[in-house]
Amino acid sequence: MGKLDALWEPVSIGKVTARNRIALPAHLVTFSADQYGEYLGERARGGVGLIVTHGFAVHPTAARAGVSPWTRDWIPYIRQVMAPAQAQGTPVFVQLTNSGVSATPRTDEQWGPLWAASAIPSPVQKITPKVMESSDIQALIEGFAVTASHVQEAGGAGIEIHGGHGYLLSGFLSPYWNRRTDEYGGDTHRRARLVIEVAQAVRRRCGSDFAIGIKLNVDEYLGERGTTPAEAARTAKLLVDADLFDYVCAAHTDYHNNHQLIPPATSGVKAPLAENAGLLRQAIGSRVPVLVQGSITDMETAARIVSLGQADIVGMARAQIADPEMVNKARAGRTSETRRCVGANQGCWRRLGQPISCTVNPLTGREGTWGALASQPVSTPRKVLVIGGGPAGLKFAETAASRGHKVSLWERSQHLGGQLRHAAQLPDFDSWSFLADDLEASLARLSVDVHLGTEATLESVCSYGADTVVVATGSTWDSSGFSTHRPDREEIPRDEHAHVLDPISALSNLQACGQRVVIVDDNGDYLPLGLARLLAEQGRTVSIVTADRMVGRTLEVTLNLPWVYPRAIKAGVQMVVSSFVERIETGRVVLKDAWNGEMKQLDADTVILSMMRQSNDGLYEQIRARGIDVRRIGDCVAPREVDDAVIEGFREAISL
Repeated sequence: MGKLDALWEPVSIGKVTARNRIALPAHLVTFSADQYGEYLGERARGGVGLIVTHGFAVHPTAARAGVSPWTRDWIPYIRQVMAPAQAQGTPVFVQLTNSGVSATPRTDEQWGPLWAASAIPSPVQKITPKVMESSDIQALIEGFAVTASHVQEAGGAGIEIHGGHGYLLSGFLSPYWNRRTDEYGGDTHRRARLVIEVAQAVRRRCGSDFAIGIKLNVDEYLGERGTTPAEAARTAKLLVDADLFDYVCAAHTDYHNNHQLIPPATSGVKAPLAENAGLLRQAIGSRVPVLVQGSITDMETAARIVSLGQADIVGMARAQIADPEMVNKARAGRTSETRRCVGANQGCWRRLGQPISCTVNPLTGREGTWGALASQPVSTPRKVLVIGGGPAGLKFAETAASRGHKVSLWERSQHLGGQLRHAAQLPDFDSWSFLADDLEASLARLSVDVHLGTEATLESVCSYGADTVVVATGSTWDSSGFSTHRPDREEIPRDEHAHVLDPISALSNLQACGQRVVIVDDNGDYLPLGLARLLAEQGRTVSIVTADRMVGRTLEVTLNLPWVYPRAIKAGVQMVVSSFVERIETGRVVLKDAWNGEMKQLDADTVILSMMRQSNDGLYEQIRARGIDVRRIGDCVAPREVDDAVIEGFREAISL
């Protein structure tokens, strides 16, 4: 028996059959109907057994403007969303929800208070909600039933009722959020009453053949005051005993601990819900399937969860955003070809509320517009020279070669990956090597002619005689200290003998850094924190100075900050915020407080400037001046993020 065989057995969910044990669980994408349909259809073609859409509100109190699922006008929309996946034989369930205190308040004609079980504000919105009255509860129940009937009329196989993440129904189920003293609050039975009444109303409208799932928090991480695994198991048994639900989905956390919801790679967290899903399985027996999701990124882990009986179905969201074909690849014995998620949360979670993308998969959300171009062989192959083996150059070379062009890639260093390799040196950031490794392996399968240790010059490029030259020579860190925070100066003044490094120079030779190091964080990304921790754990005294109000300001939106910040502090890194480096002197830096102008000093043998970058575009300009067909991509155009480099490489290649 193969190690993945447990995943290929069909599973019954009520009257619905999923062809295997892998699901695409609910996650917000914010696409138009046709975009969303193509997105789901691509994952269905990739072999997934079950799809659950993102949550759709059942009542105006928590709906996104312009989307009204409780009205019949929504039926054509959701039909269009489901149709491409259904055409592949994949059942589609639609998640129905009300976000309660975590909803974004409406400011249009539906303006009104948020609803909740009790008058407790969300730790995110910090808005006190209205305690739901009997009429509100009946309106909510009716909203679920009517919206479910619209899903059924549109051809959906079932719904998933959202009872997790601190949303409205989750709030009724939780001992922390539900402080009611009426028939909907108190012990487990009374707190579960609303969920049961919702399911009963859906059954009356939609009948016994329509699948109904329930998503439950297995842990709110609030201790005994909140939902614990034991309480979740009691709730799951009670709900399944009601004979209304066809599966139970294990979820976790409310907005007090939002970083637990989609843990980035820096967290080190893998499959955190598997054990607690097993507790649900023990509580409900084998009467209905258990679905588990959350930071499950490889098929081996999914198979182990099923084999151990912790769950019957495994949801994998980010992994299938990165590679929609991962299920088919695994079933064909080609798991080594899977394009791995790097867990950066940059393209997906950071763009929550706007159309998502993916750092490693530029086709995400663009399946309908770019998919055909990417897979279409070219009629006249070109001889293409790519200069630079960073993420932009690698992605261009892979895409162009897959379409039939004859591609050579020159890289001046002895390895591919560019600054991805340096990023992977940082603590908890090694997953960035996945992107470089996967692209490098793909180039080998495509027989791209790769030359390492090859410095491109104008003469060598002209001699090669390519039909098209693509320059992906990246960028270089600026060591002047220029910052938009200080428009009054062009550089940080310094002594002639002050020891100043850029981050790449420091990472390339950590021994060159002195015992006392000051790192200037001007961009708010992970690099200063990771480098500081790396040096501090070697016994150095390290401080990070930033003009911002916090170090690593951009890391909040990717959920990295709550994981990496405490580790840097534990390593002894000092954080100095709202401060400018006024001067760099030999053995020290002079700081100026951004608010009151007060001056102070820090001892520093070495200062590392994590600030501006400059495009390495000189070779591009030389080649262009010769009249050669040349393009530039990635940081060579403008220094940006990995997402930008990858998508630019892909876009230029499909236009070739």
